[in-house]
Parts: sequence; C-alpha cells; structure tokens
Amino acid sequence: MASLLSLLGTPTIRMARIACLAVLAAGLVFAALPAAAAPAWMRTAEVRPGMRGVARTVVRGTTVESFDIEVLSVLPNAAPAGDLFLIRASGPIIQKTGGIAAGMSGSPVFLQGRLAGAIGYGWAFADHSLGLVTPIETMMRALPASRAERRGVERFALPRPVRVGDRHINEVAIVPNAAAGVALEQRAPGVLPVVSLAIPLLVSGLGPRAAQLLGTELSPLGVTPVEGASGGPTDARPHLVPGSAIAVQLIRGDVNVASIGTLTYRQGDTLLAFGHPFLNRGKTAYLLSSAVIHQVVRSASFPFKIGSPGAPVGIISEDRRSGIGGKLGTLPPMVGIRTIVRDDDRGRSVTMGTRIVRDPQIGPLLALVSALEAVDRALDRVGEGTARVRLTLRGRGLDSEVVRENVFYHPRDIGSAAMLELPEALRLLFSNEFVRTTPVDVTIEVDVQQSRLTAAVIEADVERTRVRRGESVVVRVTLRPFQGVPIARTIDVAVPETFPTGAAAVVVRAGGRPMPEQGLPALLTVESPEPAVGSAADQLAAFAERERNTDVIVELVPGAARFPDGSGGTTARASRVRVPTSWVVRGRTQVSITVDAR
Repeated sequence: MASLLSLLGTPTIRMARIACLAVLAAGLVFAALPAAAAPAWMRTAEVRPGMRGVARTVVRGTTVESFDIEVLSVLPNAAPAGDLFLIRASGPIIQKTGGIAAGMSGSPVFLQGRLAGAIGYGWAFADHSLGLVTPIETMMRALPASRAERRGVERFALPRPVRVGDRHINEVAIVPNAAAGVALEQRAPGVLPVVSLAIPLLVSGLGPRAAQLLGTELSPLGVTPVEGASGGPTDARPHLVPGSAIAVQLIRGDVNVASIGTLTYRQGDTLLAFGHPFLNRGKTAYLLSSAVIHQVVRSASFPFKIGSPGAPVGIISEDRRSGIGGKLGTLPPMVGIRTIVRDDDRGRSVTMGTRIVRDPQIGPLLALVSALEAVDRALDRVGEGTARVRLTLRGRGLDSEVVRENVFYHPRDIGSAAMLELPEALRLLFSNEFVRTTPVDVTIEVDVQQSRLTAAVIEADVERTRVRRGESVVVRVTLRPFQGVPIARTIDVAVPETFPTGAAAVVVRAGGRPMPEQGLPALLTVESPEPAVGSAADQLAAFAERERNTDVIVELVPGAARFPDGSGGTTARASRVRVPTSWVVRGRTQVSITVDAR
C-alpha cells in the first residue's frame, strides 16, 4: 500500500501515468458522431511546437478552471496508441498546485480554440510543469483491446532542447523499468528517461490489512491503492463538461475504491477521458460518478488531487490504450456484497454493504476485500478464535441460491481463516465453468468467539478385526476436546456386498480441508479439487454439502497399504460415514481389518 508521499515511486526521474478512471463508449469512432454537432478538434498533423493554448481541470470543488499551456514538441509514435505532445503548463493554477497533478489525467487541451487532446502523463521528481498529451485524434479512434508491450529502450529526439532543472534535454526515452532509466541517465545525461507508473486508486473505508490485500492483487494490473486520499461518496451531481472531475468506481458503499480524473470530451451522452488506459480491460462495465476535489497536494515526487466520488451518473464501457470512455445516463449492473459479523465475546456486531463491479477477474477480489474489512472492523484484533460462517450466493443462471455453512478455527488469524471458502464460492458465481451466470448478490454471515472449539482424534478401535460383506464394522472413535475430557462415539460403517475381499483399513479423520500454505490471496486463483461433476447444479451442490471442518469421517478403504496422510492403497471406492460434531476436528488414525466373502 503506497503512502501519499511515496505514491509515484522512487527518486528516479520517471513518467507517471496520472491517476484517473473513465471509459470509451463501446465501439466508439469519431465518424459515428454527428459531424455537424461535434466540438471542433485539431488533427495531430496540425499541432506545431510553439503553439499556445489552455487546459481545463478542477482543483477545488466542482468548478472547472483553466491554465496556460505551450507545445514544446511532438513525439511521433511515442506511446502504445500513437503520438504524444510535450507541453509546458503555466499560470496561477499551476503555481497553486505545484504543477501537473495526479487527477488531471484527461484534462482537455485546446489550441486555437479547438480540442487537441488530453493530458495523460507527467514526470515524477522533475519539472512538474511538463506533461505529455494524448491527441484527441488518437482517442477518437476505435481503440484496440490489447495492451502494447515495450521491449528495451525507445528514444525520441526533440526538435529543440528543453530545460529540466539544471539539465538540457535533447531526447526523451521510454524505458521498460526504473533500473533501465538509471543506467541510461548515467550514460547519456541529455536524455530524459520516462516510465509509466502505477495508477493510484483512491481508497476510503479500508483498514491496513484489507488495503494491503487489494494493493498486492491489483499491482500486476498497474494500479496502486492509496489510503486516505479520498472521502466517502457524496451526492454531488454537477453538470459535466470538458474539464470536469469524474470518478470511476470499482467499489461503492461502506467501502469506496475509485480513481479520479478529468473529462476530456463530451458529445451528448458519450464521453472520453484520461488519455491513457485504466486497467486496459477492453469492454468493461465500471461505475462512472461525478467527483468533488477537496484539495491538490503539492509534492516533490508528484502533486496529487484529494477528492471524493459524487453521485453515480453513467457507465464506463471501454478501457483502451489511448483513453477510456463511456455513456451518461446508463448505470452498470453491480453485485451487492453484504457482510454481517458478530463478535460474541464483546457483544459487538458490524454490518457492511457495498456494491462492486461485475467483472469476473477483479470482482471476486473486491468482494473478498469488502468482507475482510467487515471482519477486521468487528473484531478489532488479529488473533485466535473460532468462527461460524454462512455464505449465501444468488445469481441469474443458477437454479436456486447456494448456501454453504462451516466452522473455522485458527490460532493466529481467525479473521482470514473465516474467509477461506469465500474465494471458491465467488469463482463459482462469477466464472462458473458450466453455465453463464450473472452474479446478483453475496451475503456473508460470521459469528466469532475467541474460545478454541477444537477436538483431536486420538484413538479408534473396532469390535472385530474380521468382517464379512454385507455386515457392518463397529468403530469406536475417541475425541479429546481442547482442555476437555475425552469423549467416545460408536459409529457403524456398512461393508458393501461388492467390497473387495482381503486386507482393508478403517480410516478415521477430520472432515474439511487443511489450511492452505499459500495464504488467502492465492485462493483467488487456485482451483479447489472437486469430485467429477457434470453440471452446474452438481458442482454447486457438491460445494454446499461437502465435508465440514466439524465432521468426523470414518472410511472403510480396500487395501492395507494406507498411510497417516491417507495416501497409498487402492483406487476402489471406499465406504464412508460422516458424523457431525460441535468442534473443529483435527487429526486422523486407522485400524487394519480383513473383509471376507459371505
């Protein structure tokens, strides 16, 4: 999780993709817009060094203000989607903000009264008056879905030197990483190395642990969650024009995750923004909101805006290399996440509600983060405990709602342990392998107590070590509750008529599954082993009804070569009895027997 001061990276001079979020209307091309009604815009070929104009953005509240810009150079094919303009910003607004700030991404640039492009990039730890503009001509095209990958170093000569601090820059080089930039600076002082940095997401309502989980999992997508740089959502609904502040939201409600940027272009209900990708997800359905800017914070690394999402106003439908855009007046479908956590020891209850974007890649992560935050708020501790958890999943395409109940114990982190089955449940809902589902809502109910409610399997014996097909094996199982008196239970296990004769084993073990070593985040992508099923109904039923951590499982298994971990033996089908208990069960043992024919 980045702090506000470290948002834009290390002191290496780097180009920062300015924080923002928005979307490009599906299949948008300029030719699809009414030519007579479209705002006047300038083609890339018309832009020349020395041209002066203005850019528009919001630095406080919702009022759009202007600042001066001058084109210093045109960099052909300098970005994944095409040309960029190098500009210098000036005027009272820039003096007040300390330069081009994170959140100005998408600020429209007007030359000779015509829209020329959107500010999309700036430099960290350098002259913050410098920026790069994505041409509106590029943004108007139907943008390709794939993210371009750069290899090595690409250098672009400037028509005339530009002064950056005490250096005269003759070239700009886009490098793959900061290390390559440092090496290039040492070899060529006249070259300014730049590299895109992570896009910060403004986060409110998350504690350190949930925020760290979000940041770790989103970092491969090129975004960095930043705590404390956003307030909760407001009801602000200003009229949106080029230069207005906008927010693209991934989570809205008791937790808010959004990126704030600037609207570049609007024609009717269609809009463009940002001048660079957000997650580069192509077709999307993100929530578009207005935004209120509270302040622009000056920083040596990079100035940045602090703001809050306003009222929902539309949908982000495209996320492409040279911009994002969408449509006003149509809201995207979202998934409701409701988490109810009760701390039985303190009599405290916390209920949190959020709505998350319906995205199969990041939706499960957003749901998990929302639920984990509710648990952390309710418990206000990280430590030992026992948790009873009930998950309820609803979605169109499912025959009925899916309910899964289980009990978890962990000696160090019961909050995380309580979430262990949620990632699998979310994968079944968001990305079911059998049917196309439309997630509607998820309810997570958690009751936690600090007491250790566990029991160990300490012994098993049988009445007879030799039985016949068609009879039963009478098994006496002894459990020892934690700090309690051992308890014995007698369980009958039927011997099927088709059971193989000869050596066999009675295996007594805990139900459920062991705690994974990979940790909670890994469960978002690791597929859980399930018995072979042929339909979504069977798959969901198997998830809902499979062994629980409180079960004692007694199995009659053919073959004598059994090991304490259950490996070895034969692949023949076992005879199994499942017995519920009041404890989270641990341990296993076994007894050898012989099965005879009738």
